[in-house]
Amino acid sequence: MSIHRSIENTFIETVKFRSLLPEGSDVLAAVSGGSDSIALLQLLQRFTNHMNWQLAVLHIDHCARPRSGEDALFVKNLAEEAGLPFKIEKISPPGSGSSEGHFSAERDRIYREYSSERNFVATGHTASDRAETLIMRLLEGSGLRGLGGMDYFGKGSVRRPLLDFTRLELREYLEAIGQNWIEDPTNQEDLFLRNRIRHRVIPVLESISPGSTHAIARSSANLTQWRDITDGIIDDSLEELLDGDTFRREEYLALPRAVRLGFLWAVSGRPRGGKREIEKTDRWILEEKDGIHIMPGGIRITAEGSRIHARKSMQRAGKVEK
Repeated sequence: MSIHRSIENTFIETVKFRSLLPEGSDVLAAVSGGSDSIALLQLLQRFTNHMNWQLAVLHIDHCARPRSGEDALFVKNLAEEAGLPFKIEKISPPGSGSSEGHFSAERDRIYREYSSERNFVATGHTASDRAETLIMRLLEGSGLRGLGGMDYFGKGSVRRPLLDFTRLELREYLEAIGQNWIEDPTNQEDLFLRNRIRHRVIPVLESISPGSTHAIARSSANLTQWRDITDGIIDDSLEELLDGDTFRREEYLALPRAVRLGFLWAVSGRPRGGKREIEKTDRWILEEKDGIHIMPGGIRITAEGSRIHARKSMQRAGKVEK
């Protein structure tokens, strides 16, 4: 079987088996112009009639480099040639702080605006992205939540139907069908940790053990399943322990440490960071003292005898009151 037939068959099997993009739904392809997203667009087009999708194209211009407008024009021309509706959104660079975190949050915001029960946003994340993310999280010392990484189902209606393919496989697919793409020069820079892993770590692992990218991606998928199981346990603990905004100390102390930390994380509003502060709060509760502790997200924990209250606070997160 030719490579492009193999890629196409695997793609539609994944979409159907995992119910990623239901038949007859509106699908908005997030296309940057790079090889991954162009492959995504080509595969979605290949099966649009078969799945009765209403397909449209979304390009997000990060305005982070002078020639980003050329990427937008390239994607717009592709959409127009295919007779597909084209939408463009622009993101302003951050005034300060992490540009990577800023752009990620802005993309999530845009995706939410376009998502609904029958409107899905398809992104071009691959097995390569999944493997890189797992390695990044290992280097950061992440727990199960971080190691679970990305899944086929993203936030809200975001879907990632390319997680079965490496970046190299998708480029070979595009070459086989004669479709070009745009190389983002910032992807060649080693400024970001992900790029350093992509250029320096993954090639070494592939040379030591060919197929490492797929193997690491499978490990991430397995960890995602266990993460989902722990999420269910945490949700059960919330239902059992919380009475409004109050829980009993002895019932909390009876939980395994991993569940306790997950419980506090959920009570805090499931923040993206603050792991150390949550661990500090857990140790503080274990000391069985009365007092006040402010957790990530501004949640005020008040311990009074056997009862602990969790309420939103206006005080600065991380401050401890005795």
